[in-house]
Amino acid sequence: MIKYLTIAIVTVFSLGLNAAVDKAQKFAYVDLQMAMESVKEGERVKEKLEKEFKEKQGVLQARESEIKKMSDEYEKKQLVMSEEKKVKEQQNIQKKMMEYRELLQQSQMAMQKRQMDLTKPLVDKMRAVISDVAKAQSVDFVFEKNQGGVLYAKDANDITNDIIKKYNDIHK
Repeated sequence: MIKYLTIAIVTVFSLGLNAAVDKAQKFAYVDLQMAMESVKEGERVKEKLEKEFKEKQGVLQARESEIKKMSDEYEKKQLVMSEEKKVKEQQNIQKKMMEYRELLQQSQMAMQKRQMDLTKPLVDKMRAVISDVAKAQSVDFVFEKNQGGVLYAKDANDITNDIIKKYNDIHK
């Protein structure tokens, strides 16, 4: 009985303390994706990634066209081919397909790594700016709008534009 009474008292005390603390805290949110895409450095990163993606995509499309051409030629000539030649051609096409899939997978992984490498310095700088703006505006907690579980927030609590402006002022 004393155990339950102690738990009840601690719970009531905690709720009362939390309510008092909550009234004194200020919350804000930032759309980090929008902020990163809106600052000049973010635009440069995006352009660089798009250029590199198009280059890799060109290589992949060339390989895909080569495989399609091989496959089309095989379909046209298979009726006059010997069984040995058919098997050899099928194996060759399958080998090219496997090489293509490996290249595709390697390219995807390389692009993900490249994106992380290019955006990490931007994210680190953005975090520093968010911290500065939050301190200047006496904000206790800043949530990321799209991934932080914020389901509703007043526009007055959105500090995204403040972050973008300060970032551009600091990192010209």
